[in-house]
Amino acid sequence: MELTLEKHDQMMLFKISNGEDLKEEFCTILPIVDIIEQMGSFVSQKYKTNIKEIEMKNGSYAATKRFVGLATVNKLKTGWSRQLLQTIAILDLKYVEELISLKQADLEEFNERIGIPRNSLLDRLSEKQRHHCSILKCPMGRNDSIEKSRATPVVHPQLNVCVDHFKKNTAFTDGRYKSSQEIRKAYEKAPRVSFKDVTKSKVETPEFTNKGSKKLREQHGLSLCIIGAAGAGKTTMTKRMVTTCMDEKKMPFLIPFAQIDKDERWSVKTLLTKFLCRFHDLKPSEEEIDEAFHWILANQEKCFLIFDGLDQSSFVISNEPIENPDINDEFLPGDLMSLLLSRKFLPNTRIAVTSRPHSLVQFAPAIQPDIVVFLNDLVSDDVEKLMNHYLDNGTASEMLEKLRTKSPRIHQLTRNPLLLRLIALLSNEKGENVWTYVSTIAKLFFEVVDLLQLSAHHERGDIDVEVLNRKLAAMAFYKIIEGSVVFEQSDLERYGLSGENVQDFLFGVLSSNHNNRTSNNALLVGLLEVFFYFHHQSTQEFFSARFVLEQLPVGEFEEFVGKLFPRLEKGADGKLKVGEDSFANLRVFVIGMVNEMKNRHQLDEDEILRKKNIFINFLCDHLRQLFVDPSEHSAGDHQMQMLVDMMDFRDEELNREIRQHLNDFNFWFNFGYLHVAAHREGFFHFMQHFVSNVRYLWLDIDEWSDDEIRRLFQSIQSSTAKIEEMEILMNPQQLEQWSDHVVAILPHLTRKLELGFLGGDERGCRKLKEEIINFDTSNLQTEELKVEVWDFGDRTFLDVVLRRGQPPQFNN
Repeated sequence: MELTLEKHDQMMLFKISNGEDLKEEFCTILPIVDIIEQMGSFVSQKYKTNIKEIEMKNGSYAATKRFVGLATVNKLKTGWSRQLLQTIAILDLKYVEELISLKQADLEEFNERIGIPRNSLLDRLSEKQRHHCSILKCPMGRNDSIEKSRATPVVHPQLNVCVDHFKKNTAFTDGRYKSSQEIRKAYEKAPRVSFKDVTKSKVETPEFTNKGSKKLREQHGLSLCIIGAAGAGKTTMTKRMVTTCMDEKKMPFLIPFAQIDKDERWSVKTLLTKFLCRFHDLKPSEEEIDEAFHWILANQEKCFLIFDGLDQSSFVISNEPIENPDINDEFLPGDLMSLLLSRKFLPNTRIAVTSRPHSLVQFAPAIQPDIVVFLNDLVSDDVEKLMNHYLDNGTASEMLEKLRTKSPRIHQLTRNPLLLRLIALLSNEKGENVWTYVSTIAKLFFEVVDLLQLSAHHERGDIDVEVLNRKLAAMAFYKIIEGSVVFEQSDLERYGLSGENVQDFLFGVLSSNHNNRTSNNALLVGLLEVFFYFHHQSTQEFFSARFVLEQLPVGEFEEFVGKLFPRLEKGADGKLKVGEDSFANLRVFVIGMVNEMKNRHQLDEDEILRKKNIFINFLCDHLRQLFVDPSEHSAGDHQMQMLVDMMDFRDEELNREIRQHLNDFNFWFNFGYLHVAAHREGFFHFMQHFVSNVRYLWLDIDEWSDDEIRRLFQSIQSSTAKIEEMEILMNPQQLEQWSDHVVAILPHLTRKLELGFLGGDERGCRKLKEEIINFDTSNLQTEELKVEVWDFGDRTFLDVVLRRGQPPQFNN
């Protein structure tokens, strides 16, 4: 077994320390004074004298432990272990020689345990961290059981590299209010990396080949920051990182920023040992601490420092790292973190910091991480895995499909792990009745808020729930109007609220020289000056919408409603263009609130009626401007958005009122593909409930499912709409399959129906021709209706004129 002198020393020390029995026997039987006299310069004279003094005072056992301790902290000359074996052989101590001689099995165990002996401080700390990281929290603030935590599927949200993060500020780190669509768009084309890259592990996650991914895989001594919104899964990800590192034979150190006292001084050694031991209720000796730290220094590439929740920190990280620092010195936390991030300490160790985006804004170049990664949404498969785990009854696929088709806005929320679990909790609470609560996003949040207010936190509050909700609503609304998601202590005080009152919904952020740095939730009930954020931006939007409908005076309501819709103005080319849609998310919540108004019995009925009429007038004016001849506008994206928004109108009486307001308007629907399922669902709902007259409708249904095609025809049949011209692009097989449905919508058409397809021949028209021959033309709403079937090769397969009360006239 060929080993370098250094490796041999490490393995000898590992063997002696790997188990109390062997170490105990070694220290008991070794004639340590005779040994060190024979080892020459491998033990300095200073330490020889020290060992002899200990032997005279406390005996050979204590002196041998001192010898082992010196070896642990590299105070003996490299090669000491070989010299020790030679000395033992010279002294003919065969039993000792046999006891500590290195074998192949020792090498295998050394590699398996990365040189960390059993029951050593690092071994005990590993077990404590593994246990801590195996327990997850539920949204109600309580720990899950170990069994439930362990059964939770391992999923990894998408990770996007923030290219030039500190120049482009793509994460909207300035505390301004932005719509979720705008935030997602910022990372739409950002390069992706995987959990495997971040942890430099072998776990099965997607592989990428971009620069960021390659850099993370090839360089261990990197600093990275993982940013993401509340509820995105940052803390859960750090726990997965810890367990993955352990499984991959690395030594992680998970340190929560919230637990670090800003006034307590730490060295690198005490932070990674004493601090974590205090956090995990371990009581090591100074000797054990020294041994652990020397292992860390010697094995930096096997260590991974993970600092969770920079936005919960009670201190500010210094932008100017101390010059020429001594790694053994103690520093205030802000300076120590600065030295770690600037790589003055432990340069070969990977360091990861998690945070909400705002906490990185003030980082100077000296402490900026090598790479910033944005924790994005969950992918669809992982959403289904988690939903299946958290649902007590039913299947995730069934629930998610219903959400996708009936409530696309809520379906989008399931990509956030926190909101996904809240939706699952609500489903477990309501059972089969859950669909009455998730029909609109506003209704969902009414129930989620009720769930959170049943938590233990709120039971300790000193304020009536309705009073609290009204105050939260006012505070949320006026901050959104300011364009902010950041609340100061003075905002809470203005509404007579305390941190304890709001801790179910807001997260505390410690203020330090006007830099945004957060504390843990305990600060919410303390006296420190803090900033606050809603746990999720959607919660702020929900409370804001409540204020708009429940508290905003009618005059101000009328003024505000105009801001809910983007301006539609003609550009230089004469086409209608859509202005900034700043309140897109809030608009959906307001729609849901209008839909729920009659169920909010505590509201003044006259005020409800006036606000409802104002909103309907604004809405219908906007729709009249929007759905016009496509040659006159470039507003297709906003049209799609409005179709989805209108799905949150679920009250039949309210829908009839809106239809009545739009009764004399001729809609133009030039949609083409309608690629997104939510847009198709929005169109079905819109057509069925709000449309009376259509000037022109064009759809490409070639790639639609059978169910979607059926619903298209059903939505037209079940409506009272009159369609002047309709053009549908489909394939010949679809034409043959759906010919009876095509003929069934003819009574809703008043001028022309065109059916086009790519390829095929007249055989695809035979069934349609048979259906038309058997059609009762007395059911037509118009005197004359034309039907044409053609392909893109300019061939006309069917040309027929239908006149009311007369047989069909075929022209080919």
